[in-house]
Amino acid sequence: MTKKRSAKAAVKFPLSPARRDILASGIVCAALIIGAFYWIQTIELPRSLNQNVIGITSNIAEHQRKVVIDVVDSIGKRVSVQAASPAIAEALISGDQQRLTQQERDLQRSFPAAIDAKLILLGDQGIADERSQTDRLRNHIEIDMLRKASDTGKLTIEAYRHDGQWIISMLERVSARGAIIVSFDSEFFARILRNIAGSSVHNELVQRYKDREDIVIAADSKQFSEFMVSRNLPVPGWTLHVLPQSAMLEALRVDGTLIWLACLLCLGIIVGSHSIFFLRADQQQSSPAPQPAPAAKSPPPSLEQQLARKLAARKPSDSDQGTAPFNPQGSLTPPLPEAAPLGKKATAAAHAEPHPPPPAADAEPDENGPALALNCFRAYDIRGIAGRDLSDAHCVQIGLALGSEAQARGHSKMLLGRDGRNSSPRIREALLKGLLGSGVDVVDLGIIATPMLNFACYDLNIGSAVMITGSHNPADHNGMKMLLDFQSLTSDDIQSLARRIESQHFTSGDGQLSNDSIEQRYIDRICSDVVVAQSLKVVIDAGNGATSNIVVPLFEELGCEVVPLFCNIDGSFPNRDPDPTIPEHLDALAAAISEHQADIGIAFDGDGDRVAVVSASGRRPRADELLMLLADDMVSRNPGCEVLFDVKCSRLLSQLIVNHGGRPTMWKCGHSHMKRKMADSDALLGGEFSGHIFFKERWYGFDDGMYAAARLLEALTLAGTTLDDELAGYPSLHSSPEILIAVDDERKFSLVQSFANHAQFDDAQLIDIDGLRYEFRNGWGLLRASNTGPAISLRFEADSQAALDGIRESFAQTLAKIDPTLADGL
Repeated sequence: MTKKRSAKAAVKFPLSPARRDILASGIVCAALIIGAFYWIQTIELPRSLNQNVIGITSNIAEHQRKVVIDVVDSIGKRVSVQAASPAIAEALISGDQQRLTQQERDLQRSFPAAIDAKLILLGDQGIADERSQTDRLRNHIEIDMLRKASDTGKLTIEAYRHDGQWIISMLERVSARGAIIVSFDSEFFARILRNIAGSSVHNELVQRYKDREDIVIAADSKQFSEFMVSRNLPVPGWTLHVLPQSAMLEALRVDGTLIWLACLLCLGIIVGSHSIFFLRADQQQSSPAPQPAPAAKSPPPSLEQQLARKLAARKPSDSDQGTAPFNPQGSLTPPLPEAAPLGKKATAAAHAEPHPPPPAADAEPDENGPALALNCFRAYDIRGIAGRDLSDAHCVQIGLALGSEAQARGHSKMLLGRDGRNSSPRIREALLKGLLGSGVDVVDLGIIATPMLNFACYDLNIGSAVMITGSHNPADHNGMKMLLDFQSLTSDDIQSLARRIESQHFTSGDGQLSNDSIEQRYIDRICSDVVVAQSLKVVIDAGNGATSNIVVPLFEELGCEVVPLFCNIDGSFPNRDPDPTIPEHLDALAAAISEHQADIGIAFDGDGDRVAVVSASGRRPRADELLMLLADDMVSRNPGCEVLFDVKCSRLLSQLIVNHGGRPTMWKCGHSHMKRKMADSDALLGGEFSGHIFFKERWYGFDDGMYAAARLLEALTLAGTTLDDELAGYPSLHSSPEILIAVDDERKFSLVQSFANHAQFDDAQLIDIDGLRYEFRNGWGLLRASNTGPAISLRFEADSQAALDGIRESFAQTLAKIDPTLADGL
């Protein structure tokens, strides 16, 4: 029996010349694409990466070299100034040991970062005189420095090892009777280099003497030594080595995945297009088009049929009478559609505001506790007028609720601090009664600034704390800022406390009270981290707030010459309002800067978590302008890092961060929201338009006006520039200040929603993470409900004054649709 053949024959594609050409073309194109992408991946990208790494490392090395030179020159000039002091010369000539001791103490205070500063008394015969105090010098190197200084009359600098520690000393002859020697440990310079480098590079400082090479400052890692860049320093024998860190390479390295995905896409296009051409090739030859069958021949018509056709052709048709001639142009024009009648406008009732919820200013009193002022429980803290909203009974209840909540979260101890307001001692007594009555132990830190309480949480490892403060508000206000689990309480947490009070859901116990001091530890921590590379004259305006007792010793230990202004605690704030972010409140500071010819002025709010500055010329930059300077410094040292800012900040800030290789992130207003976001993100720096500055690089991520001011001085002195020069280098736009329009707390959030419903900004992009920020091509406008008071907040920025006025007017018109009285505020 014969096998049956398959019913379906295999499809064959004969390789005609056309198909052969298409196949060859596809192979060549694919090979070229693969080769090109392979060359990019294995040759071009590594070469470009190497060039970028070496270029950036060279720039950082040059910057660090300049900074080290400036630091050495600055310290040398300060040593020379002291050497020229008449008081020191007279003490040396007199030989009075008491006067010498006092001058030496003053000398040590002039160099707080030095490990020691000495006056060396010389006899009439110089070093050889047995009365000379060469025994106070460490070794023969310092004796040789004294000999060189005596011979040359110039400042002498040497680095040497003593007792296993590298020391860098500067010595200068005062007169024939003595000399000054100031010594620093190598960690002082290492800290300067680390602060400049950030996460970009490692540093190594080498000293060469003849054939000997000693490492004064060792690099943390030499993993990428092939990219090392060296710079000679003016100190004899010193060489600075700069090596990139892995973070820099990762930030500069291009992800190869995207390149190969692009390669696969190109290959897919080539294969797809050539497959189509391949299948269609020779289609006409392989499948010829069917020809129409020839028509069957019909018999020829008869004579009668031909005659009838001719007569019919000559007779006109009735349908042809009155027919217009054919118009090709008219026949191609479609008829116009009929316009639909316009509908009536929506009535005003369609846009009417929904009835607001009933006010909740005060809770109903119950048998277990007093009526609670719920309007004090705000988004970030508890805040109100001290004599009206924060009675003793209220504060006891708050203490019970906070202590109970802390214990519910597993905390048995809390920190307590207060500012210098007149109402704070009374509130402390009542709050403390509630905290101890809940069974929680309390460590009282006394009168301190809010950032110091935040620092104490980390230093003492106690994650729960409460700060009694009215922050930047007027003297008759007060409140409480609270932390649990090392995090500031947000709106939900604070409302939970209010519900706990309303339900009287408290724990009870007998907590213990103890006292502690954090001031010196706070100063030591900042001074161990921040380097002010040049001596600056700084006017500090504490505004009679909680920073009054701490800022002068802090900045003096950083090496600044401090001119104090309003640096005594006075809870009535007699000299200025506690909010320094309002330019008019800085008039006294600007006048003091001019009077004392100071380099910069710094002002703090009532509890020290906000900062404002005034330049030597009197310029008063906004907080977002100040953040631009700090972000410039941060991103340059940490390529690719994230910087956080709130919705009120300028769009120039975001552009600057991107231009310098950073990642800008816009977020909600409010210190508690920002701190949470700082903790949850990779941001190293954050800031608010209200003056709160947050550092997570080398610090803890909370807002600290004093630390932010110290980092600002560090950035300026390490760069060898001034605040005026830095601000002059940034562009500016036309902008408004923050505008507050009074609106009841019960209505402000629904008003924002109503504005969103009425707004007709078709050419704008809406950002609604906190209120409504409309981004136009030439500017932006913001409307949001204030979280700190009964008001709505607005701010505008644009490329020109005309554009600014236009955006502002469009907001006013939209507000007028909702409530004409609100539009009057604009």
